[in-house]
Amino acid sequence: MTHMFDRRKAAMALAAAAVVPAIGALSPRLMKAQEASPAASPAASPVAGNEIEIGAYDIYFDPKEVTIKADTEVTIKVPNHGVTLHTFVINDHKNEDLPFDEIHLSIDPGQTEETKFKAPAGKYYFWCDIPGHEAAGMWGYITAE
Repeated sequence: MTHMFDRRKAAMALAAAAVVPAIGALSPRLMKAQEASPAASPAASPVAGNEIEIGAYDIYFDPKEVTIKADTEVTIKVPNHGVTLHTFVINDHKNEDLPFDEIHLSIDPGQTEETKFKAPAGKYYFWCDIPGHEAAGMWGYITAE
């Protein structure tokens, strides 16, 4: 009996050895398919309604890219989920030659601030102007289309 059990064990090991690489080969394809799906891509998301939320975290914004309707006023809510003060700024920094009203919100930890934003078609850079935060990755884009 022991001899037959060893054969089964060996057969199972061989089968597993064949299946694991096959799953591994499929894994990158599955991940690429998920990345390409509209639900997985913030840039492919439909144009937001009249209200958007951009969360401030230590040290990033989420989502990093948002699309709104051009020439339509939207409310931007910015909750600070971090443990330190953050800002939400849209100004002439990286927005040269784009017409808009400057925005500068200071958001204490655990608080939410909001503002109105209306802009013609274009890609608008937003960022946290606390020293070091932008360089660490705290920036993003609002695309008006």
